[in-house]
Amino acid sequence: MIFDAIIIGGGHTGMERATRLQESGLRCAVISKGRSIYGLENKRFEDLGGILLMDDTVCGAEFEGDRLISVRTTKLGNVSLQAREFHLATGRFLSGGLVADMDKVYEPVFGLDVDYLADRSQWFGRKFADPQPFLAFGVKVDSEGHAIKEGRAIVNLFPVGDIISKM
Repeated sequence: MIFDAIIIGGGHTGMERATRLQESGLRCAVISKGRSIYGLENKRFEDLGGILLMDDTVCGAEFEGDRLISVRTTKLGNVSLQAREFHLATGRFLSGGLVADMDKVYEPVFGLDVDYLADRSQWFGRKFADPQPFLAFGVKVDSEGHAIKEGRAIVNLFPVGDIISKM
């Protein structure tokens, strides 16, 4: 299946981006891990001809140089979803867009580069009301908003919303 744009993440940011792209005349698909509470946004997107893949996750990706070529999902198996551009709107920690273990913070879909503090003891403020440093952690992007993977910009992959680093 070939699309102009594929949006990974069906929350508010993902559906807003998808609807805006669909309105501009692009053929879009949204891959959403869970059921979205954004019913009106979903309906508008689908009314515009967008494809919504609910309760599905990206399980594989094909890169060619500095471009993301296609993704595969758990429900579609070996069916390749291709697009000119991809938008990553998976959020941060609560939605699983970023994952923290005892040693690092990582982005689980594409293995993108993530800004975070190496010293885990500095990830949080001592008091609940203190500024919490982990809230600034996120995927690295270049000056044009392209995702960074292994130090290189992926020219057609755009993180959007909370997943972007604020460091």
